[in-house]
Amino acid sequence: MGEIVRRRITTDELEIGMIVTEDVITPSGILLIPAYTILTNRHIFRMQLYQVLSVVIKVNLNNQNVNDDDSDEQTLEVTRVQPNFKEFQTSYHECSSMIKSQLDSISKGSDIDITELYSLSTSMISSLNTSSDLFNYLHHLKIHDDYTYYHCLNVSLLCNIFGTWLNLDNETLKNLTISGLLHDIGKLSIDLDVLNKPGKLTESEFALIKNHTILGYEMVKESPLPESVKLGILMHHEKYDGSGYPYGLKMDQIHMFGKIIAIVDIYDAMTSDRSYHKRFSPFKVIRMFEQEAYGVLDTYLLLKFLKNIADNYVGCTAKLSNGQMGKIVFISSKSPSRPIVQLDGSMVDMQREHNLEIIEVL
Repeated sequence: MGEIVRRRITTDELEIGMIVTEDVITPSGILLIPAYTILTNRHIFRMQLYQVLSVVIKVNLNNQNVNDDDSDEQTLEVTRVQPNFKEFQTSYHECSSMIKSQLDSISKGSDIDITELYSLSTSMISSLNTSSDLFNYLHHLKIHDDYTYYHCLNVSLLCNIFGTWLNLDNETLKNLTISGLLHDIGKLSIDLDVLNKPGKLTESEFALIKNHTILGYEMVKESPLPESVKLGILMHHEKYDGSGYPYGLKMDQIHMFGKIIAIVDIYDAMTSDRSYHKRFSPFKVIRMFEQEAYGVLDTYLLLKFLKNIADNYVGCTAKLSNGQMGKIVFISSKSPSRPIVQLDGSMVDMQREHNLEIIEVL
């Protein structure tokens, strides 16, 4: 038996197999997960979906649970050693550094250069051959420090791609991209000791973190940014069913940018690879959206997002939960998470093979 410890961690640090030792309650007061539940990927997704900030867990330090869905790190090197990926990685980190400088300046009251903010995101997108490259490359990046800045860049890039899928006009697409880049800027005004606090948050600290959407809106409300950009910052944690914050808005009370960023925000958090948090396969995240998010997020936008993401992986190699490798050849509009995969000499329709899942995309 290893040493058992009980500690509070952020939901970004959760791993499959951990045990929560206290009831997990949503910000709106709903019991989400009872105490002493062994966490699965769906539990972790639900906590992201309902904006749970931290939980108390019990961990056996010397006998960590093994996640059957963990990808084989050797297979990831197939992408990570490719010259195009290495070029993207270099540009990505350079762009992130510039974004850090811009967001820090804005958070301290500096003027906002709309054109420059937009160019930071579009310069990354224009360097890619296809949107498929963006999803694949983001999925294989490793992020260690300054996660807020990297996350803002990711959300901005994904918002831009999503906006093209929605056929938004150029001006609206530009504003959505900027709103995604600035969506978490309010967190920069919160003391790092509070954001990264390992112990239990006080009520005032919890309220402060939840308040980051308002703090971000206050930072930019007097700026020349379009109102749609500001509302995206303010409303990106509102939920279609009224379970979000800061105002508990519902349905059409939420600006379209808030609805879009809410979807992209969760997708990036679940598929990002970090030093302490293993990312989930895109198809596993799509599946969790299908199971948990309809009615909580805008259904039309969510369906559009999930189908287009899945389509981006047609032609890619997938590793299945039984260890086999195959090529993704067809995506169903009814169930994007369950594609048809071509193996050596056979086709596997994952809508019929319920015991199989895609655990990694190469």
